[in-house]
Formats: sequence, C-alpha cells, structure tokens
Amino acid sequence: MKTDFKRFFKLDFLKKVYAEAMAEDVVSNAAQIAFYFIFALFPLLLFLLSLFGLVLGSAEDMRQELFVYLRGIIPASAVTLIEQTLSEVVQESSGGKLTFGFLLALWSASAGIDSVRIVLNDVYDLEETRSWWKYKLVSVLLTLGLTILVIVVIATIFYGTSFLTSVLTGAGLENSAPYVAGFLSFLLIIAALLLAFAFLYAFVPNHEPFAWKWITPGAVAAVALWLLFSFGFRIYLAYFDSYAATYGSLGAIIILLLWLYLTAFVILIGGVINAVANKISAGKGNEAGKPDTEKEDLASDNSEKADKSDEKIEKDEK
Repeated sequence: MKTDFKRFFKLDFLKKVYAEAMAEDVVSNAAQIAFYFIFALFPLLLFLLSLFGLVLGSAEDMRQELFVYLRGIIPASAVTLIEQTLSEVVQESSGGKLTFGFLLALWSASAGIDSVRIVLNDVYDLEETRSWWKYKLVSVLLTLGLTILVIVVIATIFYGTSFLTSVLTGAGLENSAPYVAGFLSFLLIIAALLLAFAFLYAFVPNHEPFAWKWITPGAVAAVALWLLFSFGFRIYLAYFDSYAATYGSLGAIIILLLWLYLTAFVILIGGVINAVANKISAGKGNEAGKPDTEKEDLASDNSEKADKSDEKIEKDEK
C-alpha cells in the first residue's frame, strides 16, 4: 500500500502526535533511555574498534575516520572525552583481552536497545509476549547489525572516496572530486540512518504480525530531526557554551548526556509518529481518536426505541 506522506504534514496529524507524545511521557522516557545510553556507548565503541581490528587487521586509519565523523555530529568536547576514555581502556587492556572481551562489550551495549524496546512497546500500545532470551537475542543481534552497518558505511566512504578521487583525477576532473565524493557520502549516510531507524522500529517493538517497512514517516522525521538537533546543538555550543563554566571538568559529560538525550527523544518521536500513522491507517476511531458518529447515532436510535418500548409496556400494565 502506497504511503501518503502529505497528510503527515497537516496540523491535525501534528496535534495527534503531540497529544500521543504527552500521553506516553516522551520527555521523561527519553531521559531514562539516555541514562542507559551513557552506559552502553563506551562498550559499543569498544566493540566497534575491536571489530575493526578483527575484520580489517590494522585499522588505525579507519578509527581516525570514525572519530572524524563523530566530530561532525557530536560536540567537540564530548568527542574528546570519548577518545580519552577509549584510549585509557585500550592501554589498560592487552590485545588479547580486547579480542576476547568484545562479546562482553556487545552484551553491555545491547542494554541501550533494551531500554528503547520497553518504551517503544508502550508507544505502539504493544504487550511484550516474547520470552527474555528472545528479546535479549534481538537486542544483541540488532546491536551487532548496527555496528556492522557503521563499519560498512565508514569503509565504503573511506575506500570509495579514494577510488572515486583517483577515477575523477584520471578523467581530468580532480577539482570536482571532493564535491562529488562529499555528496555521495552524504547520501550514503542518510540511507544508512534510514536503515538503522527502520531496524529499530521494525524489530525492537513486539509487532504482531511482523511487517518490514523500509521507509516510514517516523524514520524520515527521526533522521531529519536527529540531523537538525545534532548540528543545531553544535552551533549552540559554539556560541553559547556555558557548561564548562558551570560544571567545570564535568561539562563534557553533561554535553554528551544532553546529546544522547536528544538522540533518545528523536527515536521516541519517530515511534510516536509511526504509531499515530498506524492508527489512522487502521481506521481506529475514525481517523485515530475521532468518534465514529454513525455508530453513535445507531446506538442512540436503539436506545430511544428501547425507551419507547418500556413506556408502552408500563401503559399496558396500568
């Protein structure tokens, strides 16, 4: 069935999304998820770097490329904190420990997906019927899948940019090579983000029956909002950063936690948009919440007939 995206920009639909977000307490739940994200972030990055080493062997250039992209979306002070923390972890651990410990890091990182699952089930009005090992397996596999997706995207951009630059240089278009490579890299990142959000909204909640959708209104809105919030937050910090003066050395941690909160908020808003869209598509309550007037009129008529019948019986008895 073709999705009509035009109706999702109407004021009535946005009002329903706002009402649903308030009903599900998205603001508070996003803070809860961000709390779990802060514990899952470093194991996830450690697992990612370990996987770099296992799959690509010497992957120092790829690691630097990862931090370059992190600086593009995460505030600089938070990226510095992440780099320092990971460097300390790597120095304190031998290569063998990191290699055998990356499964433990994967398990720890899946806690973030678990926290998202609980809230998205509420957003979609779903009951968790899967056993513990099933939804935990989904969380672990999804964490692994998203990590591999990051590796594929970074490797494609890293090696693809070099290949494309050499091809365009050979064709005499070396001046336009950076622009073409940058545009293609941006498109690849957008596609990867859409795929990541599609995985979250399809596999994490307990949908019955399961239905895969590559592009949903919630995923499109979540990607757009995430990019907007990330770059907007960076601009805000560039001109109005007062966290260092207020919190001192804790400023970087506060900034990282705020960015994770914005990320969690965007994920939940995308889920709310999909939930409202599903209710409208299913025709629940005649456009998601509106009363079905025909059924009400029929019920009213039946009630009036029953009252008249009772009156007639009372007269006959008299």
